[in-house]
Amino acid sequence: MSGRRLMIVVPSASSFLAFLREVAAAWIHSGGTVDVAAGPELRGVIDAWPADVNRLALPDFRAGSPSGLARATFALRTAILDRKPAIVHAHFSMAVVLAAATKQITNGRGRTWLGTFHGMHLSHPSDARSRALGYAEAWAARRLSAVCVLNTEDAEALARHVSAHRIRTVPGFGVGCDLDACSSSVVPVDHRGLIRTRLGIPEDAFVVAYVGRRTSFKGFATAVRGFRQANLPASRLLLVGLPDVAHRSGLRPEEHVELERDTRVIDVGWQEDVPAVLAAADVCVLPSQREGVPVTLMEALAVGTPVITINSRGCRDVVRDGVDGIILPSSTADSLSTCLTRLKENPSELASLSSAAIAGRSRFDRRRFVTGELKWYDSFDPPACHNAPKEIYECAS
Repeated sequence: MSGRRLMIVVPSASSFLAFLREVAAAWIHSGGTVDVAAGPELRGVIDAWPADVNRLALPDFRAGSPSGLARATFALRTAILDRKPAIVHAHFSMAVVLAAATKQITNGRGRTWLGTFHGMHLSHPSDARSRALGYAEAWAARRLSAVCVLNTEDAEALARHVSAHRIRTVPGFGVGCDLDACSSSVVPVDHRGLIRTRLGIPEDAFVVAYVGRRTSFKGFATAVRGFRQANLPASRLLLVGLPDVAHRSGLRPEEHVELERDTRVIDVGWQEDVPAVLAAADVCVLPSQREGVPVTLMEALAVGTPVITINSRGCRDVVRDGVDGIILPSSTADSLSTCLTRLKENPSELASLSSAAIAGRSRFDRRRFVTGELKWYDSFDPPACHNAPKEIYECAS
C-alpha cells in the first residue's frame, strides 16, 4: 500500500471533472497517485479525462437502490483490493454511504476512509425519503475515519450523531470556483455580445440563466414558472445543464411541452465553459432548497452576473442580499417573477449588483479548497494510521 495513493469515490465521472480535478492534479504534483472510482458520466458530458488520473468504472448507484448499491459495493471492494490506496475519499452522500458499506466488508486496517457531504439530507430533510437518506448519512459517517462538510449547519446536524472531533468543515466557501476561468482575460468584456450572437440572442434581450441539474430540489420548476409568469418583453431563459434521471424536475407534463415550444427558451445543455455562458446573462437564478455551497452561484458572481436565490443553506452563504444579489424568502414563482421584473426595470440596480459581485470575487478562490484538502490528507500517516493524533482524527480499524 502506497502512502501517497489516493482513491476518490464519486457518483459520476462528471462530479469529479466539475469539482475535484484540481485536487487530483495538486496531489499528483506533490508526488502522489490518484484513482477515481466513479459511476457513469451524466448524459451529454463531453469533458476530456485527465491522462494522469486512473479511472475505475462503478455500476450506477446514484439513485440509491439496494441492488445498485450492492453491485457498486462489491465493485469498489475489488478496486480497493487491486489498487491498494492508503486513502479512500468519497464525495457526495450516496458515495459516502457506498464507501462505508465497502469498508464493512473490506479489511480497513492501515487505510484511511474519508467522506465529504456536499449538502446533507440530515440537516434539512424535505420528505420521508430525504429523512431516510439522512439516517443513511449518519450511519455512514459513524463508520468512516473522519468526515467533512461544506457548511456549519451540516456540521451541527452531524455532530448529534458523530463525535465533533471527527468532523471537519471546509474553510472558506465550499469547493470554491476557478477564478482563472472567470477572469476578464478568459471572459473579456466583448464576450457577452459574441456568445449572444452565437446563441441567436438579441443584444438588448434581458437574459435569465438557470445553471444546473433540472431537478425540483434545485428549483428548476420555480425558475421556469417564475420566468414565464414575469412575461418580460424581449427576454430569454438560458438553460445550462441537463435533466437528471434520478430526480424529478418538478414540472408537470404539460409544462414540459410548453417549455419546449417557448421560443424565448434557449437550451444549450451541458457546457464545459459555464463561466463564459454566465457572462452573457443579465442575472442567474437558482432557487435551490438543498445545496452545500453552490458552485454555480460563485461562478456567476465571479464573472459579474448578479444572482437571485432563496434563503436556503449554502445559497445564503454565497450571496450578499442587496449587495451582489437578491435572496428571496422562499422558492415561489410569484416572488421570483416580481424580482425579475424589478431588476429588468431598474438597470442601475442591476449594474450596482454586478459591480459588487466583481469586487468580492476573490473570496471564492478554489485554491483555498485544494490546499485544505491536501493538508487534511497529509494529517494522516497512512502506513501507520494508528499513530495519528487521536484528539483530532479517529483512524480506521
